[in-house]
Amino acid sequence: PMTQLPAPTQDLARQRADLDEFGYCFVEAAMTPAQTEAVRARLIEQLEAEIALGKSRILDDGKQLVRFLVNKGDEFIDLLRPGPVRELAAHVLGDVYQLSSYNGHIAHPGGETRFHTDQFWMPPPVRAGEATQLKPGSVTRVGNRGHHVVGEPGARREWIAAAFTCNVMWTLDDFTAENGATIIVPGSHRSGRQPDHGIDEAAEWVPAACPAGTAIVFESRTWHSTGANRSNATRIGLTTNFCAPQMRQQENLLLGTAPDVLESLDDDLRALLGFKAWE
Repeated sequence: PMTQLPAPTQDLARQRADLDEFGYCFVEAAMTPAQTEAVRARLIEQLEAEIALGKSRILDDGKQLVRFLVNKGDEFIDLLRPGPVRELAAHVLGDVYQLSSYNGHIAHPGGETRFHTDQFWMPPPVRAGEATQLKPGSVTRVGNRGHHVVGEPGARREWIAAAFTCNVMWTLDDFTAENGATIIVPGSHRSGRQPDHGIDEAAEWVPAACPAGTAIVFESRTWHSTGANRSNATRIGLTTNFCAPQMRQQENLLLGTAPDVLESLDDDLRALLGFKAWE
């Protein structure tokens, strides 16, 4: 039976236990109030500039992204430095991991849910002698993300894949059930399958409600979505995705990181961006 659901805490042991049991946890006061405000102001500045240039990206669920934040301010770089969030990424992924993508994440009023995991691209394991039903090169974001495509929905597989990515939502506003807080199904990381809107609307979805300045950390097999924003205001956060060193990063940081940004980074951050051979 599940114990009490995760709540914001600064206790690293509790955070690790919550990640293991529920697939997510909260880092209380991951940013100071002043830092939260500075990061939010910088993100809004970038968003407005990109809108003016016609470069803004709005997804089909109504979310708006500010992409490739490593190039867009020291306020964003500072959140990548060693600290509680990095400790939790290491708990999920092990000793060596890298940044995969880093985006501003704006949920506008009226935005919709899109159930998914961040490991939709991983074909499920098969038993010896069993055919591989989903080939890795045939997986697509449109065809597989948020769709249950292999096996019986209710079947719990004996073997499931390890988590290969770890995602962090830095909250720049208070996250509430009304304004589209990330929604999660606690314990879903152990299900061995993907969520699907057709069959999982009634799953035990809970809002990851928390104050601005919190970091919500969840591993890649955990079912989640942006919540439906029923308020009259935007809900703003940052998503920092870390991945195992075997993986291709979502953003091409080796090619796209600005030379002046790269010059300013220490060895730890350069390695995090992928500027170090995996051994």
